[in-house]
Amino acid sequence: MALTEEKLKDGIIEENNNNSDDRIRSKRSKRSKTSGRRRARAWELDALRGLAIIMVVWDHFMYTVGHIFYLNGWEYTDSAFLNKFGEFALDYWDSTLRLYGWPVFVFIFFFVSGICTAFSRNNFFRGLKLAIVALAVTGITYLLENVSGFFGVYIQFGVLHCLALCILIFAFLSIFVNLLNRLKYGNFIKAAIYALIAIALYIINAKLNVSLIDMQLHGATVPDTTPITGMFLYTNDWWTADYFPLLPFFAFFMTGAALAPVLYPHGKSLLPSLDGKWNKFLTVPGKYSLYIYLCIQVVSIALLWLLTLIVTGESYFI
Repeated sequence: MALTEEKLKDGIIEENNNNSDDRIRSKRSKRSKTSGRRRARAWELDALRGLAIIMVVWDHFMYTVGHIFYLNGWEYTDSAFLNKFGEFALDYWDSTLRLYGWPVFVFIFFFVSGICTAFSRNNFFRGLKLAIVALAVTGITYLLENVSGFFGVYIQFGVLHCLALCILIFAFLSIFVNLLNRLKYGNFIKAAIYALIAIALYIINAKLNVSLIDMQLHGATVPDTTPITGMFLYTNDWWTADYFPLLPFFAFFMTGAALAPVLYPHGKSLLPSLDGKWNKFLTVPGKYSLYIYLCIQVVSIALLWLLTLIVTGESYFI
């Protein structure tokens, strides 16, 4: 009898151990799956966005050198180095390279951002967070320009504001368009709808707005017919250090959004076999593009202020 009870106890203990092992394996499996979902990224999109943000960093750095430091003090110094550096920055700003290169890299940035809507769990929340950051940028740059005297840094409606509005509008549209997911060819129908919206936006932009080339070459704008016209089209009253009205950039964004359901229906890379260490110089800045954008202006101003102090011994231009 005692032997039977002992075997029974051993059986219960073994069963409990097995159940415990099963629970542990189940938890590990869930963690692994969750971790896999978090790590799932299309490296080619990170690389494209990384290329775009590198060019944005270069562009902003040249603006800071030429329009903030050179025009506010360097041109009056006796330093040949600072004068040449500032003149180089202004020459780049008016160069053919920037004239045609800037629209290409801006298109890549908004196009990839549109594709990335397929990878986001909640585009509305993502857009809302970005909008809050954009408003903070407006407040900080306003104080810098009007209180600290950093002329030319105020941003009223820049790239972050524009991108946040693009994402929020898309999130609203997707509430209705995602109802098509139940259909057999839902992804292709969604892509067609987003493509039609993109085409409509290109047509509206061509009819009502100025071209990016005319805007850069001649500073062309449209009349301020209403107080909020500048949010949608290029106008003089909304022009600040960084200015991105909704058009044509929302059209670029929707072009990417139209391709996302077809190219990335499952949120996986198209070229996983080509991923590797060789692309880290592009994918890493691509992953952290928002943080880089937020930090670059502060870091640029700090470094250039220090350079000015070392070379001239003064910081009177601030």
